[in-house]
Amino acid sequence: MSSSITSEIGKGNPLWEFSIWVYELPGVQKALLALQDRMGADVNMVLFCVWLAYRGSNGNDLAQNLSEALKLSRDWQTAMVHPVRKCRDNLKVLLDGDGFTGPTRTATEALRERIKAAELDLEALQIVTQCALVDDGSGDAGAPVDIARQKEDAQNNLNVYFTACGIKLDPLAQSHVLRVINNVFK
Repeated sequence: MSSSITSEIGKGNPLWEFSIWVYELPGVQKALLALQDRMGADVNMVLFCVWLAYRGSNGNDLAQNLSEALKLSRDWQTAMVHPVRKCRDNLKVLLDGDGFTGPTRTATEALRERIKAAELDLEALQIVTQCALVDDGSGDAGAPVDIARQKEDAQNNLNVYFTACGIKLDPLAQSHVLRVINNVFK
């Protein structure tokens, strides 16, 4: 999930390290991408909401920072990530067609991989910036909470995020949310 630049960007950042860990949990990558593709959710915002619960913020950080986090997310995704992702997707469409063979195909595949790495670098920058909204560097957001409470807080944070974005989860999307929450909070 990370290029050398991305690794350097996120090095030591608690939200980035959490995101990498969560993304590699069984079924989570697929669930997050389904929420992105089917519902228009920003994966970084989903991870941000879950991370706040994981670190024990009891919803306080989200309540205090939702407006700023949403603005950051929307602006960053619109101006930076979506255009790069669209370019990568367009190259995939070209590669899936019959027109590219031999050295042209190889060069196009290599370019698509570099664009994918740039997209991940942009995502890492967004995550680091999101983390800065709430992380004072102490690494401790509050008193420890039990797993059931963390799960509840994560679900509440995500409900607030989805509502603020006008995302209405259908049963399949809700199952993706539960897959993420249940894998994080074991």
